[in-house]
Amino acid sequence: MELRVCCGVVVLDDEDRVLLMRRRGEGTWGLPGGGVEVGETWEQAARRECREETGWDIDLRGLLGIYSDPATQIHRYPDGRVVHCVGAIFLGSPLGRTAIPDGEASELGWFPLDRLPEPLFAIDVPVLEHAARRQARPFVN
Repeated sequence: MELRVCCGVVVLDDEDRVLLMRRRGEGTWGLPGGGVEVGETWEQAARRECREETGWDIDLRGLLGIYSDPATQIHRYPDGRVVHCVGAIFLGSPLGRTAIPDGEASELGWFPLDRLPEPLFAIDVPVLEHAARRQARPFVN
């Protein structure tokens, strides 16, 4: 098993819809995000990953939570790799679509938090539940 420092962002538009991407290869819907690279902060990584995967530039509005619970944050990829993601998830607002997505997503969509598409990327399920609750932040699990 591999431990990976990750980041992601819950991008909400003016209509309170969340930006999700359908992951090519798995077919699951999830948040833009990924690994933090050497020399960058979690915030920089969240902005970069969102731009790379969706083409959207975003404004970060704060920390939603820190996620590390092995019960929800371990994922087996189609190639057999097993990864335990430990990371920071931010809340963000879209500024504009300024780039061409890198191809990791086969589809993008904006969805109300109470009507999310299926199947969801399992690691993102607790994150989306926390985002929908709108309780005090940050969540730490």
